[in-house]
Amino acid sequence: MNKDLIKRLLKDLWEFRNIIEIPFDRGFIGELLIYEQLLRTHRVEDIKYFGSANKGYDFELRLNKRTIQIEVKSTSVKDENGKPKWVRQRAEKFCDIKFDEQSARQYVSLGRDYKPHLFYVFVDVGTWLKKRRAALFVLSYQAIKVASYKTYKQHHKEIRKNRSTDFHIRYSDVKDFYDPRLKKFQIT
Repeated sequence: MNKDLIKRLLKDLWEFRNIIEIPFDRGFIGELLIYEQLLRTHRVEDIKYFGSANKGYDFELRLNKRTIQIEVKSTSVKDENGKPKWVRQRAEKFCDIKFDEQSARQYVSLGRDYKPHLFYVFVDVGTWLKKRRAALFVLSYQAIKVASYKTYKQHHKEIRKNRSTDFHIRYSDVKDFYDPRLKKFQIT
């Protein structure tokens, strides 16, 4: 895909979103913003875009014989403090959760899997819609796993009648994360 096409598409999406004034496919917009950022700094042939192909990540980037996988999470919703409220996550992706049938409680521990090539990029599409610039936050798989564990364990101690492990990542979990290996992503 070429850079001009993505720029035109983002421009059209921005105009369309401002005309209809309701949330509109923030996930796709977030992926396009990341794609645009990747194309600014890398060759097209080094980037594979999977989108919603359900691989567990949206992009694959080849750098110096190394593969980096990128999962994009986008939001345009603000919390009570005016900070981005990140899209719903499923804690079982990052944590080991055991469900006690008798007490209806969940017991949470940090997952043991390790994915050194997987990174999550959180995109504040709401900021892009207002200011025409994206706020991006990059977390390694390990960082999001720890943040998810802390958030889920802290805010989900209540008895749950079902096996849902849904929760929202907090702005404070992503805003200060910086990985020097990914400084090209760190734009606001």
